Amino acid sequence: MKQFATLVIASTTILFGVTIPVVQAQAQTPAYRLIERDMAANNRIQVQITPGRATPISFTQTDEAIAYILVADPSRLVYTTDTDLKSGRATTIFLRPIQPLKFPGATTTAITNLLVQTVDKTGQKRLYNFDIVPVRRNTGYVGIQIADAITSGTAPRRGVASESSGIAGQQTLLIDKNRRARVDDIETGLRIAINRGYTNKSDPVVPKVQQVLSLLRNNRVTIPEAATSVGVPVEVISELGRIALNDRLLRLGQQR
Repeated sequence: MKQFATLVIASTTILFGVTIPVVQAQAQTPAYRLIERDMAANNRIQVQITPGRATPISFTQTDEAIAYILVADPSRLVYTTDTDLKSGRATTIFLRPIQPLKFPGATTTAITNLLVQTVDKTGQKRLYNFDIVPVRRNTGYVGIQIADAITSGTAPRRGVASESSGIAGQQTLLIDKNRRARVDDIETGLRIAINRGYTNKSDPVVPKVQQVLSLLRNNRVTIPEAATSVGVPVEVISELGRIALNDRLLRLGQQR
C-alpha cells in the first residue's frame, strides 16, 4: 500500500510546482485546460503561473465579454486584456508574475485570487473566482479556456478511463480491467488513507480531493475533468478508488 503514499507525494509536488521529471506526460497534456462555464462560475479554479511567461484565461468559446477584473493582491501579478474593457469586446486576460512590490498598508499572500466579472449577449452577468498559484517550472498547459459545454471532456491520462458525466454523483472511474470506482469509493479511499497513515489531513492534497468530490456531486463532469480543474493528478483519485475496492474485497473474504 506504499503506492498511494508515493502518489500523494507526487501530487503535492505537482501542486506546488517543484521539479518533476515527467517530460513525456507534459507533452501529452492539452494546450489549454478546458473548463465548462457552469463549473468555472460555481467553483474556485486554480490557475498556475510561471515566471517569464504569460498565462491566458480565455472566454472566446463563450458569448461573454469581460466587464471587470480585480486582483486581491496586485504586488506579485500584472494583467492585460486583448482589448480595452470599456469596448465591451474583451474576451481574454493575460497574467504575468512580477517581482514582489510593496504597497503601503496593503496585505500580501503567496496565493492570491483573481475575480472576473463577465456579461453575455443577453446581459446576464457572471462572476468567476480564480486562485492564482505561482509555480517554478512551466505548467503542463498554456492557459485556461472557459467553454459553454465540453462534450468530449478532458482526455484521461493513459491507463485511466472515465464514464460519461450524465448524472452528478454517479460518475465512475476504471481502476483496472474489470473494476470501476464510484464517487463514494473515492471518498471511502481517502478516509482509509488518512486512518491508515498513508497521508494525513494536513497534506495539501486532502482538501484538493475533497474539492474534487464536491465538484463530482454537484456538477455533470467526468472524474478526470473534475481532477484536472482542481489540479489533482487523476492517478491519485484512481489510487483512492483502488484502496476502497481492495478494502471491500478483503472484508468480503473475511466474512466467508
